[in-house]
Amino acid sequence: MKKHRDANIFIEKVASIIEFAVCLIVIAGVVAGIPKLVSYIIDFFRAGELSDSYFLMNEFLKHALLLIVGIELIAMILTRSHESILTLILFVIARKMLVYSQGLTDILIGTISVAIIFLVMKFVLSDKKLLAKIDNTFDASMPIERINRDFNMNLPTTSYTLGELIYDLASREDVRVIHENSTIVYGEYVYRIVTIENETIKRVRIEEN
Repeated sequence: MKKHRDANIFIEKVASIIEFAVCLIVIAGVVAGIPKLVSYIIDFFRAGELSDSYFLMNEFLKHALLLIVGIELIAMILTRSHESILTLILFVIARKMLVYSQGLTDILIGTISVAIIFLVMKFVLSDKKLLAKIDNTFDASMPIERINRDFNMNLPTTSYTLGELIYDLASREDVRVIHENSTIVYGEYVYRIVTIENETIKRVRIEEN
């Protein structure tokens, strides 16, 4: 069991390094694409005919939204939060609607898709219990007793909230630095830090050891 866990930790570290490298490459691509965006603006003011202006504006929007998608992709890889994933999908749909829509059917489908994403953001992401059932991630502010009761778990009750428990377990296991994707194995559970904002743990994934 220990060798299997060590192998998983090693694979996750390698995957994290590769993801970080991909983020750096995407950042370089986004930065390299900014001058082209500026050139579209200059060409737009120089355009004489209306058809040329329309074409340049269309190309400008394509390029700008593509750069935004790249930025949101980086945010999704680094944070792995539900919000960043949905935001990325939202911008991809927006680019499709604004640039590549061929008729009313495409616009209608895109509008429905955007509406669904907003509904998910409003009702699903705000429901802590539902999110926990979907992917085993828990809000760090949730009381331990509530998690044990509602999800039939047996977490240590030495702390009041899940976040406090993580800091307590980190001190016991001599984990000096806690960051996103940090893993703490204690008892019958594996605790993985999913999201940290302003140096405060926000979401934690709990899996059986």
